Amino acid sequence: MSTSSGARVSLLLAITFIAGMAAGVAADRQLTLPASAGATNTTENRVSERRVSTIERFADELGLTDSQRAEIAPVLEETRQRMSELFEPVRPAYGELIDAARSKIEMVLTADQVEEYRRLLEREYGSDESD
Repeated sequence: MSTSSGARVSLLLAITFIAGMAAGVAADRQLTLPASAGATNTTENRVSERRVSTIERFADELGLTDSQRAEIAPVLEETRQRMSELFEPVRPAYGELIDAARSKIEMVLTADQVEEYRRLLEREYGSDESD
């Protein structure tokens, strides 16, 4: 394998790894962000919309009744709370890992691509994307 091919494979693996981390962050945010405790109205609305959309998605796809949705809602809330508690000790290291990976990715990108990458991160995760 040539050096160029090796570099491409390494870059592809790094991008795949980062995409997995991004998916993890997105899942973490969906399940662990508190709906209150100093969150802005915008953040509260996003978290609330995610919870409602999950429940509604179940309702639509499975044909759940209102009674079933009412029983599922506390299960989802309990799971969110427990996942938040489990994730809390590793959150700082996780954030550092994501920041380091993003910095390494930005070193590979052109200046225009870096700007676009940061816009995409902002759009996807908001201004606090590394939390």
